[in-house]
Amino acid sequence: MSDCVLFFVKYPEPGAVKTRLAVDSSPELAAEFYKVFVEEKLAELAGSVDAEIIVFFAPETARRAMGDWLGTGHRYIAQKGADLGRRMENGFREAFFMGYERVVLVGSDIPGLTPDLLTQGLTPLTPERASLGPAEDGGYYLIGFHRKGFVPEVFRDMAWSEREVLQVTLGRLAQAGRACVELAHLEDLDTLEDLQTMVALGRSGPLRGRSLELAKRLAGLYRVAGFR
Repeated sequence: MSDCVLFFVKYPEPGAVKTRLAVDSSPELAAEFYKVFVEEKLAELAGSVDAEIIVFFAPETARRAMGDWLGTGHRYIAQKGADLGRRMENGFREAFFMGYERVVLVGSDIPGLTPDLLTQGLTPLTPERASLGPAEDGGYYLIGFHRKGFVPEVFRDMAWSEREVLQVTLGRLAQAGRACVELAHLEDLDTLEDLQTMVALGRSGPLRGRSLELAKRLAGLYRVAGFR
């Protein structure tokens, strides 16, 4: 198989994941929502994408815990690097070293991410063309490269918390002579307000199953606390 998806995940330790969501709920509830959401999203993607999905996890010490959590049916590789950019760059380097030709990296907290979007991110990749999935917060939820068109500079010296991440990335790709296919804009889930929006969509929205039920529980806290 020449295509690969790097699924970036954190082990759902309370206080270490979804910290903004935890501020208005609790570290335990935020971690439980993330845990269930990742389980459901990974199952959805793995069952429908014609590419190998590799779970790139953090922290490095959680290898055994990751298998206990998500099962033995996946390949697990620890994220390596001092910051997000270095960890993403190293993820691509490891995938290309393993022989994959077309690789996309995605976050694990994007409700609207679908198998079709992963295919749209993989299919156009050539040595001259990359792909990006823009996020509503000014960053991106997906980035893809062909093995012969990798541009590691897009991950270096980046202010990841700023709204200019997408535009800076596009500029660096253009400077390296790469065209870029942009996918649909999507939102991640960082706050109780974000969850409230998803819950309002009900089953017509991107949340399903247990994650939707947990979101409704958290959205109840949102209403009780009087957030607007």
